[in-house]
Amino acid sequence: MHLDDNPDYMTIWKLAHNWVNADLKGSDENTISFEIKNYIHRLLEASYKRDISVRTHQRRIFIDESYISLIIDLTHTIKFMFYLRGNKINKIYFDSLYVKRNEVLNWCINIAYLDFPPCWAPKQLTHGQAANKDSKNYRPSDENEDRIRCQAIASTLWELDPAIHPQHIVTSKIMQRFGNGKQYNEDTLKSWIAEVDSLKKQRKRGPPPKIEYRIQLELVPQVKD
Repeated sequence: MHLDDNPDYMTIWKLAHNWVNADLKGSDENTISFEIKNYIHRLLEASYKRDISVRTHQRRIFIDESYISLIIDLTHTIKFMFYLRGNKINKIYFDSLYVKRNEVLNWCINIAYLDFPPCWAPKQLTHGQAANKDSKNYRPSDENEDRIRCQAIASTLWELDPAIHPQHIVTSKIMQRFGNGKQYNEDTLKSWIAEVDSLKKQRKRGPPPKIEYRIQLELVPQVKD
């Protein structure tokens, strides 16, 4: 597998740098910032817990909790525990571990509640918007930014699973929190995301169908009129 040429894969080392828009040139374990180090360890922990998969050029590691996997991956297990518990960094090793785009985005949405890394964020969500000084409170400065952010989230969710009903997107925790959707009523949110819904004409009217999506969405009640 040619991972280095595949846009759906990136090493933990490179992805952590991209997350904070840091230059890879000349960067090593002795010069990286606390932010980069934090993202590296977040990705390591998520990989070790199997929240996202991780692989080398040769194969995927930590496939399951079986005895065989434990033996095969013993070396990686020891390294992961050493770097996590010791809060250590190893550029060469972390630049040999690859994570997958759709799994990282799903992890950001449902588990870590993180902004997407700029390299894998939807086109509607630029790095400048993701790094906005107000983004820590998830309250963009005006309605236009809210609309762009909501559309970016909807586009990403539909990329992961086109079957997700608009009703479930607008009431999802990711939309309410990161899209600032709690400030708007459902009709407003639905009209925004309809602009990026490629299946809009094919969706049936009425309540959402009772189907199981590819990803788990945590839904919250809409209370704003």
